[in-house]
Amino acid sequence: MNLCRLPALALIAALGACAGQAQAQSYPSKMITVVVPWPAGGATDVAARAIANELKASLGQNVIVENPAGAGGSLGTVKALNAPADGHTVLMSSQQDLVLAPLSYKSATFKADDAKTVAMVGRTSVMIVVRKDLPASTLAELVALMKSQTAKPLSYCTPGTGTIYPLIVERMNSLVQTRNLQVPYLGFGQCLNDIAGGVVDFAVVPIAGPFPGYVDNGSVRALAVLSDTPNPRVPKVPLANATRGFEGLTFSLWAAMHVHDKVPDAIVAQLNKAILAVLAKPEVRKTLEATGITVFEPMTPQQSHAYYLQDVRTLEALFRSVGATRQ
Repeated sequence: MNLCRLPALALIAALGACAGQAQAQSYPSKMITVVVPWPAGGATDVAARAIANELKASLGQNVIVENPAGAGGSLGTVKALNAPADGHTVLMSSQQDLVLAPLSYKSATFKADDAKTVAMVGRTSVMIVVRKDLPASTLAELVALMKSQTAKPLSYCTPGTGTIYPLIVERMNSLVQTRNLQVPYLGFGQCLNDIAGGVVDFAVVPIAGPFPGYVDNGSVRALAVLSDTPNPRVPKVPLANATRGFEGLTFSLWAAMHVHDKVPDAIVAQLNKAILAVLAKPEVRKTLEATGITVFEPMTPQQSHAYYLQDVRTLEALFRSVGATRQ
């Protein structure tokens, strides 16, 4: 092809494509950083480290995990999206930090559309747990107790006011006309400890990471799973949608890997291929599934991004429907 004979706009596009291909051919040229915008030890962090350890061998570069936490995941997400758009910084993402944080926090100086999906990693359901001495053994009994506590509403803890969990509770409240008092924390650790200690009445928590263990050892009692199918990690816990008023009430949390929208598609495709190869390894799947995560079926970057954008629109609608505001 004679580049000199191309129209100006076509020439610019051709040169841009050539530059992207050249970058992909030399990628990766240095250490890769996986940013987890939450404290170490959670389900997202466990997944990120399991993947990072295996990526080192397939990509031929060191892969490290960083945990710049705070402001509903927005601090770490800002750091990841402000890094050079060369594919050497990857965000281990979730609905909370990439989608809800910019809706909830003024400190989140980005939009959900600023990110490009590399791969959808896994998903998990959520469950409603209560303190073990709360006089409610079923979801229906919990609703009845909420309605009876008009003078002193039941309390529920969350890992922050701008997170998905108060949105889920407010959605429940709107379905059955109840109300309760949110007690926001900086993370789920102290929240679960305070439910176990009888300080807080209930919470909605992910069926992942350390949280099912609280149910296993009797520290808290699980009343319902917000899913269409029973969760294999807590198979005896009934579905919320079997309770009158909660028909169709389901929520699924996902973990994914994203980069800045300006990262060349060729690099994204290379990363996607490497990550899918890691997720196909039985030992990695076993590690993730042990935390309660169900690994997604393989998707191309285009399919992954379409899935992501669909969920973005769903969460934006939920955010508006419960009257949530930006802080």
